[in-house]
Amino acid sequence: MDLSKENEKYIYDFIDKELRFMPSVNRGFFLPFSINRPFAVYDISQMTDSQIDLLHESAPSALANCLPPGHLLYAIDWFHSFILYDPRNSENIQSNEPDVPQYNSNGIAYFHTFYPNGDYYFFIEKYGAFGYLSHPWREEVWIYGEALLKEFSKIEKQLGFIKKSIVQ
Repeated sequence: MDLSKENEKYIYDFIDKELRFMPSVNRGFFLPFSINRPFAVYDISQMTDSQIDLLHESAPSALANCLPPGHLLYAIDWFHSFILYDPRNSENIQSNEPDVPQYNSNGIAYFHTFYPNGDYYFFIEKYGAFGYLSHPWREEVWIYGEALLKEFSKIEKQLGFIKKSIVQ
């Protein structure tokens, strides 16, 4: 699959229009997303270092279990990097910015984290069917799509995710 500026525009438009993303550094009243499909919001502020390590080990499997064979995800560090990511094979990453220092000479991207450590990180299925969205300042993870919700419900307690809300 070719990664192009058209792919990038499509998914940023999806984030703006379908997920109604409102970036903010505040923890205030206004919600960062308005998702019109099943979703859950988790508080991640109490996660331990070992739980964060477990998140990095288990999130790729949860995402992979929802993907048809051969399909990839968009992995996004909000307006910094835009990557095609195969959670079944972390070496299968394509970037839209191979000359940026965070990428090696083969164009393989430095892979950002599932735990938001200063920026918004999104993992979104190519057509938007499901996604894992993180908000660093609210210390939250938003998960949408029935299949991904089921996958994370199996591991949420071990990860230290505290369920704030769920919409079915």
